Amino acid sequence: MDIHSSLKKLPSVESVLEDDRIARRITILSKGGVTRIVREAIAEYRDRLRAGTLPGGEADAIREAVIATAAGELDAVEHDVQRRVINATGVILHTNLGRAVLGPDAVSAIERASSGYIDLEVDIKTAVRVKRERRVRRLLSLILGVEDALVVNNNAAAVFLAVNTLAGRGAVAVSRGELVEIGGSFRLPEILAGAAERVAEVGTTNRTHVEDYERAVDGGATLLLKVHTSNYRIMGYTSEVSLRELVAVGKARGVPVMYDQGSGVLYPLENAGVTGEESIGALLESGVDLISFSADKALGATQGGILLGSSDLIGKMRDNHLSRALRVDKLTLAGLEQVLLHYWKGELDRIPAIQMIIAPIDSIRERAGRFAGSIHRSPGAGVRTMDGESSIGGGSFPINPLRTVLVEIKLRRGLPERLSEMLRDGDPAVLVRVRGDAVYIDLRSVPEHEEETLRERLEKGIAELLERE
Repeated sequence: MDIHSSLKKLPSVESVLEDDRIARRITILSKGGVTRIVREAIAEYRDRLRAGTLPGGEADAIREAVIATAAGELDAVEHDVQRRVINATGVILHTNLGRAVLGPDAVSAIERASSGYIDLEVDIKTAVRVKRERRVRRLLSLILGVEDALVVNNNAAAVFLAVNTLAGRGAVAVSRGELVEIGGSFRLPEILAGAAERVAEVGTTNRTHVEDYERAVDGGATLLLKVHTSNYRIMGYTSEVSLRELVAVGKARGVPVMYDQGSGVLYPLENAGVTGEESIGALLESGVDLISFSADKALGATQGGILLGSSDLIGKMRDNHLSRALRVDKLTLAGLEQVLLHYWKGELDRIPAIQMIIAPIDSIRERAGRFAGSIHRSPGAGVRTMDGESSIGGGSFPINPLRTVLVEIKLRRGLPERLSEMLRDGDPAVLVRVRGDAVYIDLRSVPEHEEETLRERLEKGIAELLERE
């Protein structure tokens, strides 16, 4: 049978839409989308017939195949929602998995804010309208001793707003060695170029000096920006201007200095033996005029960008009309308020991200040993513990991994990748490390209440995999 005859057997869009398996999905708002999916299904089979990858058949059989394809896609639309994931990779602030995990108090605060009305922008006592971020501003000012604070939807937005406000009609000076690329291929130079009239790149990739910033100010720079290169390090023949040196230049020339710290280390992690990042409090002691960082990285809260500084500078940014476009919603503020309250009260045990970061190696070793011993031994799968490294993630601490103890599940070659695929396909999905002929579990990034589910998923996956062999 020729191609033309086969194509004539494709069903019409109307006949597919009339089938009960499709028709029952149609509502006032979904009709256009359902029709689009049906058209795409018919087009797929048309292309396959033309390409000769689909043998011709009876019209009824082709129609059934088209309906099945369309119905499958409609099922995917209705069920493709956010899924719970057990993160056994050891990457604590895993950007692809939503970064910081929130504790029960923050979750309750978000639920309270979402399930009813709240006093978001009103003072209940006076019935006067107030700023929505007032509680966060108060907590940050008390914890860190700053005059004022502003919260926007992420740290890139914080940098954009600050640069636009302070250098929008002038120039922002930044070292070439600090023009980083962040997640999703977004690049700081493009963000700065969109925020300011001019970007004054100073120094070279590996060496920048005080004089470079001084010449930039002489050339019209109205803001000096230092960026913490939190996701990489340049080693070897290098030279950079310290934050204190840059602050001295700013004060001498009457130009504000901003530090984009990024990671948001509020608690001094050196106290727990984690080195490589200065805390926000320590950085503020340099006298820097403005500092920005993420709320959902090492801070351990909801997504947001936080700006700290003088009332004058923060006030100018708050008055910038862009601040309305970049503001955060009530759910973000609810979670952030609760996490900051934990810091204020010294309740670090209520902040999961911090607990994962500072967990002692002995406690990880004990958990790993207990977990490995609980896994049912199957012929063809060897289980043991071994020393390894975790990663804080989120572009933080790039050269300071954390010591950990891994649970190794050794299988025949080719099976680890298949086990990993099976684990991702379940509910909840499970993400593990795969290297060589083994799967590795890092419990540092697994809350203890998820251990039993993780064990069950592993045992089931291993048993099914070995049974097929």
